[in-house]
Amino acid sequence: MSRLARIPTQDFDRDVTAVAMDDRFILVGQVDGKLSAVYHKNGVSVFSTKVSDSEITAVCCEEQDEDDNPIFYAGDVEGNLYTVNKKGKVLKTAKLQARKGKIHTIVNRNKYSIYAYSSGGSTSFSHATTDFRKGNFSTASANYSFDGDGTFHKKKGAGDYNVIQYDARTPTKAVATCAIEFGTKVRNFEQVFAYAVIDEEYENMIEEGTAENSIQVLNASSKKIRTLEFKSPVKQVMSCRHHQG
Repeated sequence: MSRLARIPTQDFDRDVTAVAMDDRFILVGQVDGKLSAVYHKNGVSVFSTKVSDSEITAVCCEEQDEDDNPIFYAGDVEGNLYTVNKKGKVLKTAKLQARKGKIHTIVNRNKYSIYAYSSGGSTSFSHATTDFRKGNFSTASANYSFDGDGTFHKKKGAGDYNVIQYDARTPTKAVATCAIEFGTKVRNFEQVFAYAVIDEEYENMIEEGTAENSIQVLNASSKKIRTLEFKSPVKQVMSCRHHQG
């Protein structure tokens, strides 16, 4: 049976702003721009290094790297992206334009290729360990919004708060999650996408106890099939269907 236990390290005692993990590592970003990794088997430190002067808002472990050369990614509040190796060395950097908004999620696409999801949409990158090539930008993931009474809109600006879609197999920086949607099948399992409220103003409703305590469940045709009720607002949804192990 699983149980919660504190990781025996002093590398990130406070101000944690982003977390990700794979089958070997736990990767942590902090408000002071520090990026740290530990082995999740025993909590032994792998590296802890300051990669930015700004808050780290998203982190990700490369899914297709080599055992003897693990690769990690981080993004900060200024839109900078970093590729980091096991020694904590920054190998390459890239930057999103300010108009595309703050980075909330980094998702693996292919080997050494990622999507960076921001408040304005998603941007693809490839060759992240060599020249970090910027690819296409799409606004599709940011075309959603949410009202204070719990009404979910599939149109940006229609609601009171901005919402982005994210792949639920990857951690994201969210204020709350208001819906999940099943997608196409990948390796015999349907993908799970979630919809995150990203406006920090929504935190006021959570603190006041007036925020929505339910999430909508949508099928692959975007039709609502049920509503799940909780005692408190849902922060984030994680899907382990496509995780290894």
